[in-house]
Amino acid sequence: MSAVKRKTLFAREDLVNRLISMAKQRGYTLYSLVNETLELVIQAEDAGVNLRKIFEESWILKKAKKDGFILGLESLWYDMAELAYEKARDEALKRWFEAGVWLAKRYVTAGLERPFEAFKRSLEAYTWNVPELTIEEEEGKAVSIRIISPRLPESYTVLYSSFLEGALETFGYEVTGREVSAGMIRLKAVGKEADVEE
Repeated sequence: MSAVKRKTLFAREDLVNRLISMAKQRGYTLYSLVNETLELVIQAEDAGVNLRKIFEESWILKKAKKDGFILGLESLWYDMAELAYEKARDEALKRWFEAGVWLAKRYVTAGLERPFEAFKRSLEAYTWNVPELTIEEEEGKAVSIRIISPRLPESYTVLYSSFLEGALETFGYEVTGREVSAGMIRLKAVGKEADVEE
């Protein structure tokens, strides 16, 4: 059996130092870690898999778990929302509003430089069942949210709108315009501090 030939690779020093540290933590040699990594990259390429996309999607799931979300069947989720909306509409609206407040508070109290921006990125990542989601913010002054998805039943759309209103209120906005119907939400809000200044 012929010996495996080696080739020299060049990489940035900071990356190599990080790999050396990782190899030590795992009980690997740098050689074995680099080869394992390259094998995975080649396997992904051969399978037509985008490694960056996989990483981004795993980040979404990890972040969603941290924020208190669980995975569930979409149709079952809509059915449960419909039952709650029919049987106890006011209580359901209150609970969804409170959930929006709770989630927004996690961002507000996390010491982030721009908590609303972080919330917006998470919301965009979590709502993969919504083909059109637009959130525009004029920092501290105004926010507009537009959601369009023909898959969303009216009950879920109304409840989700309540969730968004709870979040907006926690970020210091007051909803001044709302248009909500099956599969469509349009919210406009102004900053409470902006109102006072004017």
